[in-house]
Amino acid sequence: MEMRFLCLLLFAGSMAQEDMDRNVFLFPSKTVGDYVVLTPMVTEPLDKLTVCLRSYTDGGRYALLTVGTRESKIRNMFVILQDTSHSSPPQLYFYPAVYINNTQVSIPAKADVLEWNHYCVTWDSNTGVLQLWVNGKVSPRKVLKKGFSIDLRDGISLGRMRRYYGTDWDSTFAFEGEISDVHMWNEVLSPKTIRRVLLNDRDINGNVISWRSLNYTINGDVIVQPKLQCRYGSESGSSHSQCFIE
Repeated sequence: MEMRFLCLLLFAGSMAQEDMDRNVFLFPSKTVGDYVVLTPMVTEPLDKLTVCLRSYTDGGRYALLTVGTRESKIRNMFVILQDTSHSSPPQLYFYPAVYINNTQVSIPAKADVLEWNHYCVTWDSNTGVLQLWVNGKVSPRKVLKKGFSIDLRDGISLGRMRRYYGTDWDSTFAFEGEISDVHMWNEVLSPKTIRRVLLNDRDINGNVISWRSLNYTINGDVIVQPKLQCRYGSESGSSHSQCFIE
């Protein structure tokens, strides 16, 4: 029985738990079969949350983080994604967006390509108030899905999202690039604490998902790579991160 269980794990993907502070997930191609599943430390439904992460892409249309699986009853329960701008040329910058219960809200917060961009999303079910922080700058507040709760029992995926209709994964939003510093809390963090997350304060760690104690399963060709040495926010003299090889 134990051997069968081990074989199932190996077949499903590469499972690990570790401090990822010096690492990133590298998604080498835009393929729905390349993704990472994160196992949360708590699984009760959330009526408040904060999710933060960093991504480094070429500015395409990408799903960054999705709660749930293809079999989940609620489609796109919670998704953070980026969409390209509609300017000409369209790849100069992109806009983030959030889904809750398959309803999308776009956020007017421009993010640049060829930069590590830091996102934090906060949401409170009691009021429905949602805010997005991009590189330390906060968006105007939106109201989305008041009274809804987010079920974590099906896990959390990086790099994919479901189609708006049906159960298949949406290849349009398959991720290509790098993701790092993923944290999730079951509360709405204060602006002061979000600032500390932006600056990569090691004393601030998610109590639902912590990048420094991450339980994850790799599927497909996603690989773990060393993180470039970065200075964040005021440390770099700008709102963006500056990364370099020592």
